[in-house]
Amino acid sequence: MKKLLSLLLVLAIVLSFVACTKSEKTPGDVTTSGATTTTTVEVNPFEEFFEITWLTQLNADWRENRWDELELEDMFNVDLQVWAEDGRNTERMAALFAAGDIPDYFFAPGTPRDPYGLFDEGITRSITLQQMKDWIPGYVAAMEVMPVGFLYNLVPGKTDEYIGFTHNNLPSCQYFYDATCINLDWLEAVGYGFDEADLVPVKMTVEGYEQFNDNIFFTEGNFTFEEMNDILKKFTEEDPDGNGMDDTFGMLYMIESAWTNMTQEGLFGFVHDLNYRYKDPTTGDIVPKYAYTPYRDYLAWVSENLTKGYMIPRPGVEGWVPEYQAMSGTNKYGIYGANGGGYLALNSDTYRVYPPQNILLTVDPDARFVIGPMFRGPEGKLVDATYGIDPYGTGTYRVQQIGAQVDDAKLERICRILEYTTFSSIDNWNRYKYGIEGIHWKWSGDPYISTMLVTPTAELAEEYRGQLHVFGLWNYASAVQKQIDNAEKNGYWAYMPYMHANGLFEKYALNPVKFTAEAYMGRELFAAFTKDNTEINAQLNPIINDFKNRALAGEIANFNTEWTQYIDQLYANGLQTMITKYYNNAEFVEYDPGLKFKIKE
Repeated sequence: MKKLLSLLLVLAIVLSFVACTKSEKTPGDVTTSGATTTTTVEVNPFEEFFEITWLTQLNADWRENRWDELELEDMFNVDLQVWAEDGRNTERMAALFAAGDIPDYFFAPGTPRDPYGLFDEGITRSITLQQMKDWIPGYVAAMEVMPVGFLYNLVPGKTDEYIGFTHNNLPSCQYFYDATCINLDWLEAVGYGFDEADLVPVKMTVEGYEQFNDNIFFTEGNFTFEEMNDILKKFTEEDPDGNGMDDTFGMLYMIESAWTNMTQEGLFGFVHDLNYRYKDPTTGDIVPKYAYTPYRDYLAWVSENLTKGYMIPRPGVEGWVPEYQAMSGTNKYGIYGANGGGYLALNSDTYRVYPPQNILLTVDPDARFVIGPMFRGPEGKLVDATYGIDPYGTGTYRVQQIGAQVDDAKLERICRILEYTTFSSIDNWNRYKYGIEGIHWKWSGDPYISTMLVTPTAELAEEYRGQLHVFGLWNYASAVQKQIDNAEKNGYWAYMPYMHANGLFEKYALNPVKFTAEAYMGRELFAAFTKDNTEINAQLNPIINDFKNRALAGEIANFNTEWTQYIDQLYANGLQTMITKYYNNAEFVEYDPGLKFKIKE
């Protein structure tokens, strides 16, 4: 009876599982008016019973007959046999797959083959786009926001059939990892302050650090390139900290990375990621950053400031992390490339060691900083790289798969379960990812816009313990509107909500002409590119490194002349081949951001 009631319930609440009806005429159904009555028979869409083996990345602590397993078994007339395994454990996965133990549904990054290898060997099966539309429409709808997702993980030679479910993490391409951070006290000391009305204060989210609510602000600075250079000079040559000593500097120069885009190379219209491709203004070719003419101007600018002492490089004795932490923690530099959210994690050993929070916590608790897009390059440009170019990916950590032994009927049932847990409602998404509200977690304030407060494991009853997020797809919707709502209603302004609320994310995010990845190039072209790129890079890298090293050492007297020679060397040593075969190739599709700048929830 329990299963029957559950089945009737799911028929009522899951719109995508509409039961078929049929009308039958039977003798005696004629009324006095001559009309016929219709007998409606409910058809149970889950009448056939299935045993489904299930393995996900973090199942090692699985407890049989857990609450979520029992719920779904009752609803969908299945026996979910969850394997107590960690799908990342390469040794265990190798043993299982070698023995032919293949789960019906799995997310196992530790498998001995990548997803294409498993498919090619007949270990997994495919799913067509039409099957997805019929059985898991929420997955298709989520992909349509950025349609390039339909190019990921295609069956070779197909345009509408896939080797599994591609992960979709929209928030990963809707934020900047880095931001420019300036010592606000220093800025005012050298005559470049902000109107107080333009400064939005941060509100700390960690209890015990509220005293820093008036120390960090967000704003959009509009300093010109000339003004930036003047600020670098004054931070170095004047006394912005007022201690009467000549011991301050404009900024730390860091090797280009995810920490430097907005503060360094973004001023010249490119970012650190070597997969971005640009149309060069001189040659008209599509090229990597090292052959992009603005890269010349960037290196010339860095070289000049290093020579003058306005920028200070790391010693390069240790790794960049300990050196950056140590140097920034002295509070002797005015401009930093900072993590775009780390300043909120003042109780985190991972993030409290970076600026500006390391300065507030250890050097000067009264210091003030301003964070945001601040400076423009020589042509008025400023760009930054989104953390991910799009929400998708390939490889073992980005695809969930189906065993080859699964027939269409069982695959449909698996899809129905995933549709229910992942796409049917935000409440269900929260339930099967984070657990039961009031038991595993609670809202810190207003539902859906405030922070989830997670119940410590030690405070949970035994039946509610264990790793969650077992029965859903890796699909994360945009959190932009929730963040903005929380900021506007409760004052919890942070860097990215500020950027989104003011239209600054789309304004400063760089859209490359092309992006080198399998989905954009096609599997065969990308495989050929990977091979050629490895071989030709062996010839190009010494040329690239030599030019940059001499630039940073101040050994290039005329950048224009030496750039021409440098470019000629690159083209002669394989770059021309890469441009002709790949970068300018029409089969390598141009990048399209889809709706990533528009969708907010």
